[in-house]
Amino acid sequence: MLRGRWVVAALGAALLALLSTDMPFDMADFAAYGRQILDGQLSGVYADGWTQAGPVQLVITWLLMIGGSTGVPAAAARVAVNTGLTLGAMALCRRFGTGRGPVAALRESATGLLVILWLAGPVPWDGHPAELLVPLLWTYAIVCQSRKRTGTAAALLGVSVAIAPWAILGFPGLLAVAGPRAALRTWVLGGTVGVAFYLPFVLAGNFHMFGHVWPVDDDTLIGLLLPGLTTVTWPLRLVQAVLVAGACAAVAWFFRRQRIVWAAAPAAASLTRLFTDPVSLRYYWTPIAVATVLVFALLGDDERPRRQMFALLLGYLVVLGGLSTRQVPGAAAGLVALVALLVAGEIRRPAVPVPGDTVVTPAA
Repeated sequence: MLRGRWVVAALGAALLALLSTDMPFDMADFAAYGRQILDGQLSGVYADGWTQAGPVQLVITWLLMIGGSTGVPAAAARVAVNTGLTLGAMALCRRFGTGRGPVAALRESATGLLVILWLAGPVPWDGHPAELLVPLLWTYAIVCQSRKRTGTAAALLGVSVAIAPWAILGFPGLLAVAGPRAALRTWVLGGTVGVAFYLPFVLAGNFHMFGHVWPVDDDTLIGLLLPGLTTVTWPLRLVQAVLVAGACAAVAWFFRRQRIVWAAAPAAASLTRLFTDPVSLRYYWTPIAVATVLVFALLGDDERPRRQMFALLLGYLVVLGGLSTRQVPGAAAGLVALVALLVAGEIRRPAVPVPGDTVVTPAA
């Protein structure tokens, strides 16, 4: 079974793609807006304030919907994305491990199973599939920053904002590999790139993205703490942004000696965003799925069994939360498991040099 793990994982991912025929949340509307962008009709995309997705996400959604019908992407697109995510995660797990022996095989199998469980959710086909790219861009931006490739890191962060404006909340992850001044320089450049994507829509007129009002769901943290509050506007979203960015910065800075912080900081941002969000939506779990799988893959198969178990616990706890749609307890459990994993890494053997890392030398 372990020898055929790659084939089994690919077949499982493809089967789930064929079985996932429900209409993904917002995809039909986003695809229509993407078509408008490609046709040059920019003034109507953000006219009513409802659209909170970035222009890059709208175009990606249009691409995913090519050949689809009734708001559902074509089977070929679903199969390609599912198998790509599964095999890509397993390949990344092998890349950061030895790739040999039963432990490596078990880790790859556990990674594949973790992705398969998310796909059964069905992440990312419950809505906004393009947002799975956000934590990947955050993580790669951190890697580029560690190699002093400031321009590339800024470009990656800018593209993440062009996918979804909330991606700016993961910018503090750069503190994992850079000092405040260097990180600030990249933040400014990345923010400039992100704003540039939205500028044509502002100049075209009828740009009302910041006029959106969100309803407060009863099962969210705000709904539980403030039962009389029925709607949330951008000022309260800014309070949430401070909490999310602060959590990301704290994890990145205090655990910067560990390699997994490259993914742990994005995971902290995604989990804190979910924990504090006033709206309960299934697709909010998509960035968390990607970030927590990245955490496990970056850990490496030569790490101590205790940390391997913590990483698996983190992955499967958030899967359970996502599948059960328990937003507040699921995010809280994920945050606790993430901190436990990072704290366990502070009591470890001497650091192992990471090729290409010129700023810090994390262990795992």
